[in-house]
Amino acid sequence: MTPLLLFLAQLDPAAWGGNHAGKPIPEYVTGDQCLFCHRNDIGPTWGKNPHNLTVRESKDDEFLLGSRKHTRRLKKDGYCKFALLTGAEWDKKRFGDRCAGCHTTAVDSAARTFSAYALDCYTCHGDVDLNHGSNTSLIWLSKKRRDDARAVTSICAQCHLRGGRSRSTGLPYPNNFVAGDNLFQDFQVDFALAAAETLNAGDRHVYRNVRDVVIEGGTVTCLNCHRVHAVSSEKHRRALTGPACLDCHNAQGPKKVTQPYTVHSQTCDY
Repeated sequence: MTPLLLFLAQLDPAAWGGNHAGKPIPEYVTGDQCLFCHRNDIGPTWGKNPHNLTVRESKDDEFLLGSRKHTRRLKKDGYCKFALLTGAEWDKKRFGDRCAGCHTTAVDSAARTFSAYALDCYTCHGDVDLNHGSNTSLIWLSKKRRDDARAVTSICAQCHLRGGRSRSTGLPYPNNFVAGDNLFQDFQVDFALAAAETLNAGDRHVYRNVRDVVIEGGTVTCLNCHRVHAVSSEKHRRALTGPACLDCHNAQGPKKVTQPYTVHSQTCDY
């Protein structure tokens, strides 16, 4: 395909759906309520799920942010706010200005407050229909629901597509994204980064996959290789080798050998 035809074939990522940017956060069903029914299928593994550990309790009324390889300390700073330890000082603005949108649930972008620390079920499944118990196709990402690839990609990209900004707030995370929304009506990213060798392998992989779906009309989403519940990378470890694997894995040798993750995000500092 010539460059001109390729350009004409590209889709407008903002041309479908709607968004909740600037609107009130809905009165959603909380994770504790979800686990009342899902205590046997989701409950046993949810405590160790990375989505549930983006912020976690520590000792002495403090909290931890991030993974075992890169951990930051937090402490409460008023109603639904955290101060982030930076050097020897507690920074009261940094968490709300940078981290809250992807490490907590239902963030009020104006007040920089959140409804729950870590990621609740609402983050990925949205404002669920209370009748979904008898019809699971009513809930986003359910096995019986054939969701549009662009909507699924928006759900994952709200946190995993680093480097963008909300048009309405200027913050590096979406303004009240709700599962089912079109993320790219408010969240602006430079898809040219999908070809940037300056990105680390993980971020470049996300950019390429999101671009392939929302710009080029692809149908392969994160859920083809990753699981929301349990161990998120378990499914991708069983995937066959393909072009997408080479973003992170070497072309030759065992799959466990990966390319170095060396370039840091200006937003996340890792």
